[in-house]
Formats: sequence, structure tokens, C-alpha cells
Amino acid sequence: MTETVVHVTTLEQWKSVLDVWFKQGNMWLDGGKGYSEDTFERGGRYLFLGGRITWSVSNPTSKPYIEYSEFMAQQKEDNKMATVYEVSQSVFDELQRIKAHEGMSLIEAIVGHAPFIKFIEVGNKAILRYLADDPAIEFKVKEPLYRLWRIDDYDDRTYMRINGFGTPDWTPNKDEAFTATLEEIKKWQTPAWKVEKVQHGK
Repeated sequence: MTETVVHVTTLEQWKSVLDVWFKQGNMWLDGGKGYSEDTFERGGRYLFLGGRITWSVSNPTSKPYIEYSEFMAQQKEDNKMATVYEVSQSVFDELQRIKAHEGMSLIEAIVGHAPFIKFIEVGNKAILRYLADDPAIEFKVKEPLYRLWRIDDYDDRTYMRINGFGTPDWTPNKDEAFTATLEEIKKWQTPAWKVEKVQHGK
């Protein structure tokens, strides 16, 4: 197997390379899949992938290596044809169970879950290709969204929104509320507002 050597300069780059390799099923020599941040802090700047993942402070055998930017460009090129569908956690978990098809064939698992598969709004063809391990089809969990609400002077629930001038405002209609990831929504939170998870667009 050809060894890949990647030179990184930041912890974020270190983690990004490992993310790619872990997703491909690779592991460290000890069989783990941790980020080993302390290894990077000890000077690990070269990541090696042969049979397993290893690291080094330098490139002692002068093996040809690529810089992080080149590595990520290669990944983008390799994945440019992939279609990614975002689904809820419950749908994703069920697809993984069907894909595992424990104790039965994949066809039996698909037939047994046909009503559920039809219920998913991305189309049967894409789902069947995904279940058959087509690398061009990928499903991932849709990142949950949140909004802010408070009780007004009339004991009614009101929601924070962003008005046409780009400043915070309020609305009684939750469908008009400002929604964002939890990290982003917390930037707007004050003691007056409570955080609420958005349930399937409701």
C-alpha cells in the first residue's frame, strides 16, 4: 500500500486530516480513533497513512509528502461527485439499521422497511443507492436549529427575529423567528431570552 504523508501546521489541520482518514475507516497503530491533541502539541507535524495512521515530528526518511492544502484539495476533487442529503437523527439512525441488515439480506431489509423508505423525501433511488454502498450518495444528520423566545407583558410567548435593518426585533409568530445553530443563537441570547430547539421546522 502506498503511504500518504501529510504535513500540517495547526491543530485544526491535524484534526481535519484525521477526520478524513477516520471516515475512511483508518485507525492509529493502537486501533484508536482519537485526535491525540497532545501528540500534536509535542511537535507532531507529519501524519502518515500506510496500513495504519502514525505520526512524526519530522519526515525522517524524506518520503514525499504533501501540504495540508494539497491534501484537502485532493479530497474535494475525490468527493466532488458525491450528493449529500441531510436528514433528521431518527431517519439517519433507521437508515443505518437497514444498511446493517443484521440476520437478513439487504433486499429483505429494504422490503421490510419499504413504507419507511417511501416516507423519506429524498427519493427511493438515492436511498437504495446509499444502502448499496454507492460512494456518490451520502446521508448526514441535519444540524439542529434553535430560536429564542420570551414571555411578554401580556403573558404571550414572543420570538426574536432580525428585522429589515439587520437588528434584533420580536414577533409573536415562531415561523418568522430568527433560527440558527446553537453556537450562533447563543451569541444573541440575553437573560430575557430562552433557547428553544426547532422541531422539524415547527
